[in-house]
Amino acid sequence: MLKPLLTRLLNHLLTQNSWAAEQLQPFAGKHAHLALPPLSATVVVLEDGGLAIAGETAIADATITVPPSVALRILAGDERANTSAAITGDTEFATALAKVLQGMSWEYEEDLSHIVGDIPAHEIVRRGRAAVSQVKHQAANIAGMFAEYWQEEQPLIAKKRHVEQFIQDVDTLQEDTQRLAKRIHKLKDRLQAEH
Repeated sequence: MLKPLLTRLLNHLLTQNSWAAEQLQPFAGKHAHLALPPLSATVVVLEDGGLAIAGETAIADATITVPPSVALRILAGDERANTSAAITGDTEFATALAKVLQGMSWEYEEDLSHIVGDIPAHEIVRRGRAAVSQVKHQAANIAGMFAEYWQEEQPLIAKKRHVEQFIQDVDTLQEDTQRLAKRIHKLKDRLQAEH
């Protein structure tokens, strides 16, 4: 029951993003295992560039594993998080599939307009975007307050300048240790040469 629904959803998204099927067509017949713990699925690329959920016995040509923390960063728009997904197997295929999945957008206003009409769909989406924007703003404010509290009032996390100073001190200590090791080595060599 769930597999046909996921297949329809994937292909609906591919239909809305016609460029995506063209990107996947060269990989027809290949299987990819997508893992976002605790969820996972194996998909197969169809001849037309579409995707379908593969059977339980399918052997994956590539595996893309996205830890939940990385998934949250990707959803938040952090483009650097895209490189944090683990890819194994056929990396060319996995990279192409990952780019397609990340680049697809859902035209939910269009889909909603088929159910409630154009004007109500537009209004629902506008209000939804405003609500999401407000939630993001509030979340950023709360995160900032917690960060300040944990840095100033109840020190649980270090300030950036303290971390940078610590790193600089560690680097200096490492350099000094290396110089001391070289001096000890030279003294050892000199003592051995005298005896």
